[in-house]
Amino acid sequence: MLSHCANSQCSRPFLRLGQGKLFLVETEGGAKVRELTAPSSAYLRPRPPRVERYWLCDPCAEVWTLVHDGQPGIVLMPLLRPLVGVRVAIKEEYRETA
Repeated sequence: MLSHCANSQCSRPFLRLGQGKLFLVETEGGAKVRELTAPSSAYLRPRPPRVERYWLCDPCAEVWTLVHDGQPGIVLMPLLRPLVGVRVAIKEEYRETA
């Protein structure tokens, strides 16, 4: 169960779903069909993926995001924000003239 912000440097408690940003990460569900020791059967189905939940509080979600690193787990990464001056320059470059 979620209890606090996923940022280890933050101690804000998780109180409501409407606050912050919730991340759902699918992970492998238990053993694969070929790894089971029971004889194969037409009724055997693979286990569904497990969903792990992480939460960033509002102040952390403005600066950070969570990224699945390919290993079991997630990594806290800074958000990349475009510079305001660059965005304005691009808009003026493509502005139509009458």
